[in-house]
Amino acid sequence: MREFGELLRTHRIGAGLTQQQLADFAMVSVRAIRDLECGRTRSPRAETVRLLADGLRLDEENRADLQQAGGRAAGRSAVAPPAPAGPAGLIVGREAEAAALAALLTEGRPGTGPAGLVTVTGVSGVGKTRLALEVAGVLHFRHGWSVLWHPSHTTPSIDDDQDTVLVTDRRPDPRLLEAHPRLRIIVTALAPIGLPGEQVFPLGPLADDPAVRLLLTHVHRVRPAFKAEPANQAALMGLVHELDGLPSALEFAAGWFMVYSPQHLLERLRSNPLDPTSAHLRDSLRRSLSTLDADGRELLVRMAEGEDPGHSPYARELCVRGLVRRAGPRYEVLSLVRAAVLEPVSGPHLAGGVALTWPV
Repeated sequence: MREFGELLRTHRIGAGLTQQQLADFAMVSVRAIRDLECGRTRSPRAETVRLLADGLRLDEENRADLQQAGGRAAGRSAVAPPAPAGPAGLIVGREAEAAALAALLTEGRPGTGPAGLVTVTGVSGVGKTRLALEVAGVLHFRHGWSVLWHPSHTTPSIDDDQDTVLVTDRRPDPRLLEAHPRLRIIVTALAPIGLPGEQVFPLGPLADDPAVRLLLTHVHRVRPAFKAEPANQAALMGLVHELDGLPSALEFAAGWFMVYSPQHLLERLRSNPLDPTSAHLRDSLRRSLSTLDADGRELLVRMAEGEDPGHSPYARELCVRGLVRRAGPRYEVLSLVRAAVLEPVSGPHLAGGVALTWPV
């Protein structure tokens, strides 16, 4: 049997979470996660194991494996606890989106009933899961809904006497909504999943001011005394522009503030936008690109090289996926997406350097 710390780290990296993000989702301290992963703590409490499994959104099989590795008897959890609202700052700039998504699930659009299935789409690192968990917390704490928020290969246990929201990153069984009238489903995905009745909720990058606030939130974890002031304001704004306002990119870039000034970091970004980001984000961006069909990939490569897509029907699809955004009358490829498209990669690749597979 694998050691608990090794298994925990494998699941965390597979979910694309930093130790801090897992700590926020699971409501467990970063130090506790660090001690578990490095083996300093080998016998976690049952409640800690449960919180970590919930934060990782493990299915029943992987949850049982984690419990066994921690020396705990595996038990079935019929309904996962509600998604945590998270500490202040992590949902910076998403207040309007959170309110709109919650309203879509509870009220629907004018002239329609509440949405049964909503797919939150966007490029990797834009915060789809974070928004979905925030809204699940709102539905639970403000409206009293039951929340299922870990993916599962099996049919979830649903109480038909209570409003319930299921948050998943997998294609759900469409029969669930027919069988459970009080169920709502939030799917987080790179693109629409194509089920009948699906309502797509595209999530774009953060606007400039909230992006700077989020960047500073993460910077203060590594440099508590850092202050935004007139001398560095232009560099901070330049950083969020180069990083497209993507929350994950902002978080990883903040770690470089331990050794670089904002001005120096901006210089590095302008020479190579992917340089101060994590390997996981880099690979996730390539995965987003490799899911496009041939026509979509070809158009994106041409746009990354400066071509105007005109009225191409694929431009809207790229926009829904969060790979491009509207900039006035034109479409604009995200800086990090352009870098991922044009950066040379080893192994099988497509035109423009797009990796065919998600590197392991």
